[in-house]
Amino acid sequence: MAGKPDPKKPEPQKGAVAKKAAEGEEVPEIEQVLFQGPLFGREANLKAHAKLVQSALVPVKQFVSDAMERRAHTIHLEPREGKFLLRYVIDGVPHQAGVMPGPRGMALLQMLKVLAGLDPADRSVAHFGGISAERDKIGFNLIVDTTPVGSAERLRIKIENRKVQRQRPQDVGLPEDLKKKIRNFTSERSGVVLVCGPPDSGTTTLSIVALHCVDPYLYQVYNFADLKGRELINVTDFKPEPGHDLEITFDRILRREADVLFMDPLVSPQDAQVIFQYGDRLSFIMEIPANTPFEALQKLLQWVGPDLVLKNLRCILTQKLIRKLCDDCKQAFRPNPALVKKLGLPPETTVLYRAPQPPPPDDPKAPTIAELCAPCAGVPYHGRAAVFEMLEITDGMKEVVATGLTPEAVRRQMAADGQTTLQKDAIRLVAQGKTSLEEVQRVFSPPGAAKKKPAPRPPGPPR
Repeated sequence: MAGKPDPKKPEPQKGAVAKKAAEGEEVPEIEQVLFQGPLFGREANLKAHAKLVQSALVPVKQFVSDAMERRAHTIHLEPREGKFLLRYVIDGVPHQAGVMPGPRGMALLQMLKVLAGLDPADRSVAHFGGISAERDKIGFNLIVDTTPVGSAERLRIKIENRKVQRQRPQDVGLPEDLKKKIRNFTSERSGVVLVCGPPDSGTTTLSIVALHCVDPYLYQVYNFADLKGRELINVTDFKPEPGHDLEITFDRILRREADVLFMDPLVSPQDAQVIFQYGDRLSFIMEIPANTPFEALQKLLQWVGPDLVLKNLRCILTQKLIRKLCDDCKQAFRPNPALVKKLGLPPETTVLYRAPQPPPPDDPKAPTIAELCAPCAGVPYHGRAAVFEMLEITDGMKEVVATGLTPEAVRRQMAADGQTTLQKDAIRLVAQGKTSLEEVQRVFSPPGAAKKKPAPRPPGPPR
């Protein structure tokens, strides 16, 4: 258990730092982020925007630093009824961090665009860029994208620690059996492996992880995708010739004896038809915009038709991020044998973990969880882990497609085949002591369903 926080150092209230920064007021002393220039080969012309820099640079540094202090992985700045709302997303849970007048919010948004080497005056189209940054001697990439909203813009910043690599299966905790299946699916120089998921669920990262399940020393692996600054390990970039369509390009790559191709997200029926036509001569890995594997399968059947889909589709992979219990304050408990059986855990399971119990309400002097555990500030979760699902095109699944595709029928067949589902994989993390049954219930409860208690709100940044 971590020691008590220093009582001499007052803890700012949730969102107070961001609110004061947005309003230009003095803020508590925290380590400030250092902006080091745009990413992706762009340049930032601060001299051309001297007035903007003078009024907005310091507040931008303050609220970005505040977000980092609170372990936020995403920042949202959104226009709303003449004002701008600032939100931090911490371990997948959004938290309001401040409200600011419209002109002030617009100035901060424009300042971020300048720092990313983007045109601050152009609000007619979406923009994508990034900022190289450093805080407390740790390098970060701040990935910036904007979306037009009426006469204003919505901005999102993804905060990526450059020391944290999420490219290989072991980096994200992909189970060994799923890694082996992807290797088997791509070992015959044929078939399509797809990755899907809702927005902000790490779909692009998971598709790169799936690619790195392939052994590049045994197979010729080529990248066709725009990686937006990401790098692949032992994968060769391939640039199609101008004017060549997909068929000509695939014929060229076949002459190079290619085995596996990593493609841009599959967004058009025309591209899907060509890719699945070549699916018996090349192996493909790519994303498809769909929230669930069932939705992805439905979309493919409409675009390509059942014959080619069932012939060349191997699997559809997805993931969900759930919060991990704080290692400093999680509590062990002995589960009831009936619960162990219900969850499908090994009968010898004697210990599971949960969030620490709150102090007795009749003891006002008892320390709170936040006082007892500084690393998680009493949340009591710290970081996230991925759980996975793989819809495989087995003989039984082909029969489901032929006789009537419904979500219920797909689920039944996945269970009959022993395929990995999100809920089943989440129980794996419970058994490993990485998360709690309460967190699994929170994540997988139907929308609007009653929960035992709301997700805790972090009172302030960990120290």
